[in-house]
Amino acid sequence: MTDNKNEYLLKNMKQPTIAIVIPVFNVEKFVNETLLSVKNQISPPDEVIVVNDGSNDGSLNILNNYKDLHGWKIIQTLNQGIGLTRNFGRSIAKSEYIYFLDSDDIIENNLIFRMREVIKQYNKPDMILLSGECFGNDSSNEKMPNLKFTLKGEYFRNSKLITKLVKKKESFPQVSRYITKVELWSKNKLNYPKGIAEDEAVFFPLLALSESTVVIPETYYSYRVGRPGSLNTSPPNSSHAKDYLNGIFSSMEFMTLRYDLIKTDISSWRYRLARKGLSYVSMCLKTKTPISWITILTVFYRVRSVNFPLKLLWRVLRHFFFNNKLKSK
Repeated sequence: MTDNKNEYLLKNMKQPTIAIVIPVFNVEKFVNETLLSVKNQISPPDEVIVVNDGSNDGSLNILNNYKDLHGWKIIQTLNQGIGLTRNFGRSIAKSEYIYFLDSDDIIENNLIFRMREVIKQYNKPDMILLSGECFGNDSSNEKMPNLKFTLKGEYFRNSKLITKLVKKKESFPQVSRYITKVELWSKNKLNYPKGIAEDEAVFFPLLALSESTVVIPETYYSYRVGRPGSLNTSPPNSSHAKDYLNGIFSSMEFMTLRYDLIKTDISSWRYRLARKGLSYVSMCLKTKTPISWITILTVFYRVRSVNFPLKLLWRVLRHFFFNNKLKSK
């Protein structure tokens, strides 16, 4: 009787509404492929919000080919950066769930269909994690990020999901590897920050705030690597160092104010904070930006790891060693 009742509830549950938000900036060679992957969904999203973030190439001409599609909105804004553009797109969405897609990436044609299945199966979880894969020409020759999840099933708050992801090296904070309830953002006043490393700033907080997170290991998303002009292939500057510093402040603030949410995963939060501190110092060294050593000392105090100063020293020595080596050539 119980199984029949559950089956009846699933069949008669109201269809969950899903919005896809796509920020666009100077991607005229790639955006059509992205938009086609959204248009060709076998179960169309309820809203597609495409925000042209001040592009000065031919991107807008391509976007206009999609302006008359049902449920699609093509919006133009002055350039404000990808994080703030995502926030704007989310703010005007009317759907229950939100999915962020970068304008040079691709989704499988059954992504939205599968997400609706999962939402119904698990009775509207706050967050769903899904696997991805890399494609494209990696001209930077950097190590490919791990976009796969090997965990599977539903994880409730305080189930140490963050710790499990960190141990498996599956905590890469790529924005298109999750779909979330819009309420998860609005209720907790959570937003993407301005500048780079915006994905990093919200991923752990989202996982901590989510009362129910479902992980599915199947791949539904393709992440383009090595695109000329992308943030990953552009040279760093001093504003990037400031973004990293702000990311440290944001993490420490969340860890302080929401200790009740992070205490079961405290070692993973400290590990991530240490990584942010090291990345900040490296960025300062690369861009010749003065380092806030008071912040680094605070990070050392918060992470409580004897390895942190050793890793920090290694990064500083390595930087000066390679710089001197290049000057001597």
